[in-house]
Amino acid sequence: MSETPFYIAHRGSGMEYPEHTMAAYEAALTSGVKAIEVSVCVTADGVPVCMHDPNLDRTTTGTGPMADMPYASLINTVKVDLGSILGQGWADQPLTNLRDVLDRFMGRVVIFLEPKTNAAIPIVQKMLQDYYPNANQSVVWKNYYLNPSFTLMKERGFKTWAYVDAGTTDAQMDAAFQPDYWGVPSAMTDVRKQAVVARGKKVICWEVHRRSQRDVLVGLGVQGMMAAQYKWLSTNYQILKKDNWASAVKAPGDMGRFYYDGTRDLKYAGNGEVYFNVVGESALIGSCSLPSFPTNGYRMTFDMKYEGTIPTNEHAGVAFGKADDSTYLFNTANSAGGYHMVFRGSGSLELYSHTAGVTSGTSLATAASAAPVANQWMSFRVDVTPALVSITRTDVTPNVTVSSTNGTYRGGYVHVSGGNVGLIGNRPRWRNLTVNAL
Repeated sequence: MSETPFYIAHRGSGMEYPEHTMAAYEAALTSGVKAIEVSVCVTADGVPVCMHDPNLDRTTTGTGPMADMPYASLINTVKVDLGSILGQGWADQPLTNLRDVLDRFMGRVVIFLEPKTNAAIPIVQKMLQDYYPNANQSVVWKNYYLNPSFTLMKERGFKTWAYVDAGTTDAQMDAAFQPDYWGVPSAMTDVRKQAVVARGKKVICWEVHRRSQRDVLVGLGVQGMMAAQYKWLSTNYQILKKDNWASAVKAPGDMGRFYYDGTRDLKYAGNGEVYFNVVGESALIGSCSLPSFPTNGYRMTFDMKYEGTIPTNEHAGVAFGKADDSTYLFNTANSAGGYHMVFRGSGSLELYSHTAGVTSGTSLATAASAAPVANQWMSFRVDVTPALVSITRTDVTPNVTVSSTNGTYRGGYVHVSGGNVGLIGNRPRWRNLTVNAL
């Protein structure tokens, strides 16, 4: 963990793989991670199982507290189910016994280990003491900064990571156990993060999802990233040239504006189409995005349709040209500028630019074309070259094109956007998205 930044796969990179499952931990290691975070709760008969929440409801097919179920019943009847977040292409996964994780990964990777309940702490401590005499060479003991378990683990030779609240003061930290690493939440102000860095210990931030977020943190002096999307954060190349939507599995870098939100995340129809279950949403398609602008530019193609007949002034489309992977939302003051395509119910094809921090876009070009027909696919091509930005509707004859010589934005990050479509029954769908260097 001498690198800057260094990464820990948070929950096994839980926004890329089903959190705290063996499948997640293995996938994170295959992607190259050198540290994983493992959370633990215990069953009614005291068996430690890898899970973040004391209750089963959010991540599994079960309900209620894990502590109310004996281990045999839990393992035989409950599975991890995160299809609403990661795509229904993921099969339900078995819950993971902590012993199995320690047996498989001890010595192969650094394990940030946190018992999530008071009942789990002595059980996990005893397990490490009884079965893993060299655990202090691989395990970092992780907990809330006021938890009393640190002293014993430090005496046993373990490294320690203590995480604080966004509002925790220097005085409170001074009075607490002094760990090897401090943890700060992403919601903490930048000024406060810098103050924690100035204390002289390595600082790890949780959760980190976006490259743009990581870059800000590194600038503040934060060295460690609790990476909920490790593969995305640790790469700097285009992952896919064509979407993987037919698999119904969220690709690394594909993400909505909110995390762990089964309502607002991009949905997979199972036939290569994607959509939202709410109106007015957008999602980064990071997997197909280009982190750097190719010498001759790039071309994006995609199909789009509306499920119903939308009013003439309503629209959806895509956003592109953005220099980083920060969120985009139509008619919002976004943190990064770029371009967006508007295709209205009237058939008007429009190209806009949007400036960072400004709510409304600037119209660059408009052309008339045939109005969209409910449930009828339309095809589009977007070209971004050093000299020109153009959008062409290619499913009509002759093709209809809008273009601009505006050269302000030449980033390669792309989003699908629900625009201002007002009724869920009229929502847009997308398919066959490709992005290729010219």
